[in-house]
Amino acid sequence: MTTFKKTAMWTGIVLTGLFGVVMLGGGKIWSGTLLIATAFIMVLPFWRDRLPRWVRAVLICAVFAVVIANISTTTLPGSSGGMVTACGDEAADTYTSTGFEFLDQVLYIFDGFVSQAQPS
Repeated sequence: MTTFKKTAMWTGIVLTGLFGVVMLGGGKIWSGTLLIATAFIMVLPFWRDRLPRWVRAVLICAVFAVVIANISTTTLPGSSGGMVTACGDEAADTYTSTGFEFLDQVLYIFDGFVSQAQPS
């Protein structure tokens, strides 16, 4: 059981940090910075020893609530009706709606990250 707990903890820390990097690359600077800082704080030993578990859980949930609120403020591009502008956002060119607004916003941020990571 100890191995499972350690594996789950480190998986959560790594995924939090990676999601922070994706948010930074996708244009959500505050959310990305907040998630990366949270991942670093989760690694520190004093974080695990001094605070009760419920306080840590509440703080991590509060961080994710702020990140979710920031993602929900993302404005999606309007439908262009097949028309694509020459100068514009690359992620907006390939944008297709799934019908779920929050999922569309997350995918739009991820597309922004991928377009930043692609070589020109």
